[in-house]
Amino acid sequence: MAGRLISKIAICAALAAPLCAAAPQSAPSLEIAVEDAAAVWSRPDGTGLANDVVRAAFHASGIEVKLRVVPYARCKRSVLSGDVVACFSMSRDPSLNGAVLFPAMPIFVCYAELIQNPARPLRAAHLQDLPRGTIIGTVLGYEYPEALNAAVKSGAIVLDEAPSEEHLMRKLAAGRLAGAVVNVNESKPLAFLSAVSHVPNTMMRVERIGTLPSFLGFSVKHPKGAWALEKYESGMRAIAGNGVLAAITRRWTESAAAFVRAAGPPRAPRAP
Repeated sequence: MAGRLISKIAICAALAAPLCAAAPQSAPSLEIAVEDAAAVWSRPDGTGLANDVVRAAFHASGIEVKLRVVPYARCKRSVLSGDVVACFSMSRDPSLNGAVLFPAMPIFVCYAELIQNPARPLRAAHLQDLPRGTIIGTVLGYEYPEALNAAVKSGAIVLDEAPSEEHLMRKLAAGRLAGAVVNVNESKPLAFLSAVSHVPNTMMRVERIGTLPSFLGFSVKHPKGAWALEKYESGMRAIAGNGVLAAITRRWTESAAAFVRAAGPPRAPRAP
């Protein structure tokens, strides 16, 4: 009796084995923090050029990503504390040495540019030549080129930090800032930033103060930080080689250009 029972169990196990082997395996997943107000790169609804690139890179390595959409300052704090495995988009800065791991390939490259409201032009054409104490707007928590830090240390400028570049644009248009530093590139031109901020497309570039490669930054404190970096780098190499990265960038660049066209011609700024 016992022998027959064992035999039946063995037969059942043998029949079930192929079914178990064929059962789909769920892909590993990671939660990653992303900025909530950097359209076209990362938008409040969790979409954007950078968001698509990060998802595609991890997907190419067999990992699915859940995005935690938060203000950039919180994104940065979360990766520094190890609360999340990674945050984007981050740029290299001496203050991050030993705390954040950066991959070889950036998500995109942008340029930090000093801009002005032509209705109230700056009194110099270069950051370091501005009258002492000039108020320049920046975003809370953002990394900027060393030229900006040097101007702060010398006393040439005083920073007025806002939650996002859209806030900066509105303050500049209203005459509440002498100038502002914004991050732009081909996919996110100044005209797009004006349109998405609902301000006249008359804000003008004064000078480019530096180049900022922008990355997915990985937490040194998070137990999966180094492992996630390795998987991400493998995926980035894959999507750079198969055209996916270029296609994502092209799609969002075209989307931003269409948004600017729909916004119409430049309008004169209103008096504050």
